[in-house]
Amino acid sequence: MLPVERDLGIAALNACPNCRKALIRDQEKGEVLCQYCGFVAIDQTIDSGSEWKQLDFEERSKRMRVGLPTSIALHDYGLSTDISGDSRDSHGRFLDQRNRQDAMRLQKWQRRIRTSAQGERSLANALTKITEASAQLRLPSPIVEEASHIFRKSAKQSISKSKSIAGMAAASLYLACRRSGVNRSLKEIAKASGTQERSAARYFRLLLNEVEKTYVPPPSVQKYISKLVNKEKINTRVERLALDLADRATESEISSGKTPAGLAAAYVYIASVLCSEHIPQREIAEIAEVTEVTVRNRCREILEKFTINQKVKVL
Repeated sequence: MLPVERDLGIAALNACPNCRKALIRDQEKGEVLCQYCGFVAIDQTIDSGSEWKQLDFEERSKRMRVGLPTSIALHDYGLSTDISGDSRDSHGRFLDQRNRQDAMRLQKWQRRIRTSAQGERSLANALTKITEASAQLRLPSPIVEEASHIFRKSAKQSISKSKSIAGMAAASLYLACRRSGVNRSLKEIAKASGTQERSAARYFRLLLNEVEKTYVPPPSVQKYISKLVNKEKINTRVERLALDLADRATESEISSGKTPAGLAAAYVYIASVLCSEHIPQREIAEIAEVTEVTVRNRCREILEKFTINQKVKVL
């Protein structure tokens, strides 16, 4: 520190002693100076940044001295201490037999201490189920956080007590998808969570009545159409025509009280016939997870209420 800095004290960092104007910092030169009169208050500031450079995220993560940010998807919010299982010391050398046994014993007791209570073990198992199912379905991290928040609320209200952990995890994840507008069916989530669809549906209704207490609408027909086209890899012309048909029929009576998946399958089938793609109803019904009877009934209702005029271009 320079003598001028010792004489100026802490006030020199806020105002210039000559003109009483605000001081600015020059990070490249390491100076604190006045932008009006040019007085240099400090010419050797301390760089609070890291003393190393990183070229990519992997190199930055290896040199970080702090852990991951806190997450509600972890039962202890990620604030616990983990003991590595590499069996190496701070210099990278392998431990001998006695120290290796001590390290393994510490790891075992660390795992036991993290989930010592019954409630903590149940919470940790449920959040692990939610994370694994989300990874299998390739859901984004905000959905995982939302599902973890829903399950924590149900556990705090003692709703999830004496319930199936896999069923409650699937119901929480499905409710989070419904809240965020992510198109994932209950059958897909139940399969990824390792539980039955009927059990997940029962717990989902329980969460709606006790935790959410407001109606959460299912995804729109347009999102179901895009999902069907992407899964079957259908021509984009069929998707555009199916979306156009769905937009024109949204305000009509045909969409009230009907399952969006069945309507989407019907729109895709009609659009495929008009575009000469000829996709069987059985394939569309299997992808939409509905029956062929549902697809035929929705197609009949659409054709009875609407008249579709197709323009033929003559070359």
